[in-house]
Amino acid sequence: MMYIIFIVLSTTQVLYAFAPSQAWLYIMPFYQVIATGSFFQLATSLISNMAPPSKQGDALGRYMAFLSLGMFIGPILCSALVAFLDYRQLFLISGLFPAAGMVILPHHTARKAPAQLPSAQDQPVNGLNNLGSLKSIFGQRNVIILSIIRTLYAMSNRLFSALFAIYAVQQLTLTPSVIALLFSAIGFSNMVIKLPAGVISDRLGRKKVLSVTFGIIVLNYIALAYVKDLFPLGIAVTAFGACWGIRAVTEWSFLSSTIPPETKTMTISYMESFWDMGATAGNFLAGVFTEIFPFSTIFLIAALINIPALPAIHAMKQQLNH
Repeated sequence: MMYIIFIVLSTTQVLYAFAPSQAWLYIMPFYQVIATGSFFQLATSLISNMAPPSKQGDALGRYMAFLSLGMFIGPILCSALVAFLDYRQLFLISGLFPAAGMVILPHHTARKAPAQLPSAQDQPVNGLNNLGSLKSIFGQRNVIILSIIRTLYAMSNRLFSALFAIYAVQQLTLTPSVIALLFSAIGFSNMVIKLPAGVISDRLGRKKVLSVTFGIIVLNYIALAYVKDLFPLGIAVTAFGACWGIRAVTEWSFLSSTIPPETKTMTISYMESFWDMGATAGNFLAGVFTEIFPFSTIFLIAALINIPALPAIHAMKQQLNH
């Protein structure tokens, strides 16, 4: 599966580079989803199964910090290269990174897999047992609430992500290079915060960390609706990335410490689908709202979307990290 993912990711960039018409942009995501819809689930379950339940936050925090490194480096490279290369050349260069991953993968698996991956005899053979485990997991109040707040955050996240670059160009008159650096700031804070966030969630508990984080998320969207100068805007988008990272590590740490290894990949896929649903709704609302409201009002709506998460988190059971 990992080989297939890297091939799809690399060839997708080539297809974007040589797309002959706009119609291709509606077709290629169906091919791209083979990779984007499976990489995170496979990698997350693998890392989670390598760590004991009491260290899920630490392990996933480290893993997600490296995963977010691309969110930091990518925009910086884009900011530097966009002045010298056209968009087709940028897409072709971006295709080299998954190709490099495909080259590195066999060296990693040859050294690590025999010692750390579960053997075939360790895997359950009765699919009905897995189905029963999933039913019991999905019936838990905390998992249901986690699904709800994940959907809400994904909606607001995509509202902001879809419109911020347009807002920065049209309303704030920022250059594309500066906008790329702002996105790099989001990626940098997202990456750096994940290392301590995992440890903190292990020690303080998932519920406390999630409550504080969503409170800051609401306030942050309100700030983004009003700040206009570059420096405070940079602080606001940095806080946006930090909250994104803390929330992600805390959510996945709770989920991974709740479910058995044999159902982990399937359950992570289930939870990831709630992000996809929220992101789809957020992208749709972004298109609708831009025809009705000013950008500042849309960011305030993003804050409003996250407010129900606060009482929902309060309704969770206390011991999220056990």
